[in-house]
Amino acid sequence: MKTLKTLSAVCLSLALAACASKAPEPTPPPPPPPSWAESRVEPLTVLAEKEGFEVVREGEQIRLIIPVEGNFHPKRTLLLPSGLVPISKVAKALKEDPNSQYAVIGHSDSTGEQELNQKLSLERAQAVASILMLGGVSSKRMSLTSMGEDQPRADNSTHTGRMLNRRVEILLTPYPTRVAMAN
Repeated sequence: MKTLKTLSAVCLSLALAACASKAPEPTPPPPPPPSWAESRVEPLTVLAEKEGFEVVREGEQIRLIIPVEGNFHPKRTLLLPSGLVPISKVAKALKEDPNSQYAVIGHSDSTGEQELNQKLSLERAQAVASILMLGGVSSKRMSLTSMGEDQPRADNSTHTGRMLNRRVEILLTPYPTRVAMAN
């Protein structure tokens, strides 16, 4: 009888202990994978900063800004040798990304005739696009646009403003979904 009481007490203790202990916490779900832009902006920024370029993330778009100053002959469309190497490095990085598409966009300041600025900015965009294609970036994933003086970054009445406005931008977007560019 004493054994039965002891056995009952042990069973009751184990049952109460089991009820008192907490169930293990469920494992939290893994974090979501980074978005298209998140996975590209940091390595592109590191490369751009080394080359004197600028990277701006705009939602799921990434804008790589290449200044004309130091990369192109003044008032011409020819790339300087100092501009070829950095753009070639960008081409290598872009070539390795089959999930992106690119719009190469030329910009100018407002000095001179609008028609000439439009032509100049298109030819500079073409020069950058040519280096990208020579570096292995598919022309099927690339478009060219000339904005001329229509989208200034800064005031054209100052020397610094005009320098900022003379640029070529590479707009990266997810492929094959084309994100509409703002006019």
